[in-house]
Formats: sequence, C-alpha cells, structure tokens
Amino acid sequence: MKNRYFGTMIATVQGLELLISDLKSLKPVERVRKELPVGDDIYQHRPLPFSLVTQLTTGLQGFLQLLNDYQVTNYQLWGSEALSQALNADFIADQIDLRTGLRIHWLSINEESYFRNQAVLTQLKASKIQNSQTVTQLVGINSGNTTVTQFRGVTFNYSTNFAIGPVKIAEDLQSLRQNSPNSVEVLTDYIDSKLNNVERSVITEESAPTSRIILLGSMPLSQLARSKQTRHLSSTAFESLFDTVVDGSDQFLIERLGVKESDLQLLLPELLMLRRLIKLTNAKELVISDTTVLDGLAINEAIKAGYSNLHFTEQTIITAQNMADHYGVEPVHRQLVTKFALHLFDQLKPLHQLNARSRVLLEVASLLHDVGGYVGAHEHYLHSDYLIQNSDIIGLSNHERNVIAAIARYHSTQTPGTDLSHFQKMTTQNRLQVAKLAAILRLADALDDDHQQKIQKISVSLQEKRVVISAYSNANLSFENWVFAFKSQFFEETFGLKAKLKQRSVTAK
Repeated sequence: MKNRYFGTMIATVQGLELLISDLKSLKPVERVRKELPVGDDIYQHRPLPFSLVTQLTTGLQGFLQLLNDYQVTNYQLWGSEALSQALNADFIADQIDLRTGLRIHWLSINEESYFRNQAVLTQLKASKIQNSQTVTQLVGINSGNTTVTQFRGVTFNYSTNFAIGPVKIAEDLQSLRQNSPNSVEVLTDYIDSKLNNVERSVITEESAPTSRIILLGSMPLSQLARSKQTRHLSSTAFESLFDTVVDGSDQFLIERLGVKESDLQLLLPELLMLRRLIKLTNAKELVISDTTVLDGLAINEAIKAGYSNLHFTEQTIITAQNMADHYGVEPVHRQLVTKFALHLFDQLKPLHQLNARSRVLLEVASLLHDVGGYVGAHEHYLHSDYLIQNSDIIGLSNHERNVIAAIARYHSTQTPGTDLSHFQKMTTQNRLQVAKLAAILRLADALDDDHQQKIQKISVSLQEKRVVISAYSNANLSFENWVFAFKSQFFEETFGLKAKLKQRSVTAK
C-alpha cells in the first residue's frame, strides 16, 4: 500500500503545504498547512531573513517526519514562482537541501495553473454533472499573480495570466486608506488599469447557457466562505458580500465574519479583482474551491506511475495554436509542418530515443516556429525565439519554454554549430534534445518551405546508412529537393545519417 502513496510538498509566499495522496484512488490521505509571512519581504524586494528560512526548513523537517510515519518513500518538494523571485532564492534552495536533503523544483506560473486545472477537470469529469455548454473560468489567485483559464464544458479554450494579486496590490497601495478620501474608488481604478490588457483576452460568451467562476487559491475569501458555511455564491450574493466588506470596520470583519487580522489588507483587493472579473466574464455564479497545485501534482504523478490514463496536454497545444493565430501564422502550413514533424518523430524513435514529453515540445515548436514573421520576415527565426521566450504557454516550465524557443530558432538557416547563444546555457542532455528536435523540424519545414502544400503525405524508411523520406506528390518538387538538401545537412551532423528525399506519385501503392 505504501508504494501507492505520494507526498507532495510546496513552498510558497504563504508558507508550506503537504499533501499525501493515494495514487490509485487519487484520494487525499493527509493535508497539512503551515503559514509563514514570506510575501512581505519578497514584494518589498528584501531578501528573506535567516529566521524565516529556518522556519521553512523546520517546517519541512516536520513534513518529512510525517511522511516517515506514513512510510511514504516517494515524495517531492516544489516551489512557487513567486517564492523563486526572492532575492536570495538560491540561498533558500541551498539551505533547504543542506538541512533536509530536499531538492526544490521551481514551478512557473503556467505550470501552477496547469496543475490546478488538472485537479479541477478531474473533479468535473468525475461528477458527471458538467453541462457541455457551461462556460467555466478557473481563476487562480495567489499573492502576486492571477490566472484566468476558460473551459466550455471540459474543453479548454484559452488561458491568460497577469502580474497582479492581493499581496502585491496591498504592498503597492499600503498607504492608500490614509491618503485617499475614497480608497475603494482609487483602488478600483488601479485594478482596472492593470486589467486593461486582460479585458482583450477574456472572452465573454453571451451564447453560453451558464457562465461561472471557480476560484482557486484564494485564502482570505476562502476562509470567509468557510465562516459563512458556503462554497457557492450567486453574482447577487457576491455583490452583497462585497458591500458588507466595504462598509464593515476591521473589528466587524474580524469578530463577525471571521477574517484573520493578517488578511484584512488582502480581502478588499481580492474582492475588487473578482468583482471586475465577474463583470468581464458575465459569470452568474462563483464557486470557491479548496483545490491547490498539489492536487494536480499528485494527479500528474499518478499518470506517470501508470495509475491514471488522463491526459491534459491539449491545454498546451491549444494555447500554442491560439498564439500562432494571434501572430498570423499561416494555418495550413503550420498544421502540415506539424503533421510531418510528428510523423518523423514517431518513425525515427529508434534513432533519437526521446520520450513522449519531447514529442509535445516538438509539436509546440512546430506550431510556433513561424510566429516571428509577425515582427519581420528577415531573420524571422530570431523573432520567433524571442516571442516564445516571452510568452505564456500553459503547462510549460520556464526551461521547456526556452527549449521550444531554441528549436524554433534553429528551424531555418542558423544551426547550433554557428550560434551558441542558447547552447552555452544548457546541459549536454538538453543540447542533444534541442539539436535532435530542431533537426527533425528542419526536415518537416523543408517539405513545405514555399507554403504551397505540394506534399500531403510522407513515409519514412530508416536504413543502415541513411533515412529515406518518400514524398507523395505529382507536382514539380525541384525547389523542395533544393531546400531539403540544405536543411538536411544539420540532420546528418546530428544523427550521423544522411537524409534523402524521394518523390513518389500519389497513385503509387
């Protein structure tokens, strides 16, 4: 039984959390939280004091003892992106390692959203009450960031995040109540100014029969809802709650509504943000969920261990497609190149020996390799590199996003042999991964370099000294042969085999 247990730990700007899960049933066995006032120092750009680092490591030692009591030997520690922004984050990670033996794995905002989404979607699928036309906005709020992810039924539409959260607002405007005659009005204007770009991203679907917000990771409002013994609020009930908080004194909020004194400065910014998002999304209901990143990380571990066959990578792929649309990438070309790249990856597996995750990275890179054309056609691959590195793609770590950017950079004329700007920062294993995937993408792109779609189907033959790619087409492929001969040189340098393009008639069997 103990081998089915998995311990998931996370360190955030709110403190520490531990979840022990049964991977087979995906049910929680134990959940423990330890609150620590870490965020104040981070958002005031101060390093965490040694005393707080000691409290972090002491708390983790307590978690390790609990894991030992349950005889759990499979466990992992993650850290939130907000905590990774601490001035002394490297010192924190080193001290945790030295004192507990735990190596912290930093999550990106996009990963945090992705794992929370996994947990909520799993719950929605299990409940079997989700209307296929219901539009759901998953709103993840942490101290300094807010993420909005939209689903219709259980189908992913889009995800966006923005650097604004209750702690960050409170830190930016800590003197507002003393200096402004109408702090609510000024704070509302402040939040609206931050959400201007979000308004263009958040789509209000008026045709949806129902629209709702599921709120994730919101500590002050979540605690307030517990005190009122409700997890569901209509938009009208939310407005009533908002008016109560705005009109209530600090003493009233503490004594009558059960708000913690430490959360007083966070509650109003959080409610104002939600109020704006409710209007943007036309939500009729607000559902407050206890689901956290840890629930999604446990599900992800269950998938890796073979206990679950759930798949969530469509969120990453659809986000990449949305991004390609945004930057005007020609859809037929990108889909054809993606089809060729994935076919080559599957057929050349004995040669490259990369895992399924690498296939996902190749698919995203294939969809996005031409986004740089939005900036300019000249050296568009350099622009693609920059745009990918600086874009939000749900489900990707910062490292994976950089890998995809490098693959896109080398899909055209440049090769790592002449440009080492990325490779100098990568491990040998990562360099090989980028080189192999870039070499495959170059071949796929060469097959439709003129965007004329002369080739619709290919087959691959892996021979002793060469790889033969048969292109089924009745068109003149002189240009494709010329481009293929150039772009295949890097493939030969990477794999040690020459790639040859062979034309076959579409009528050939």
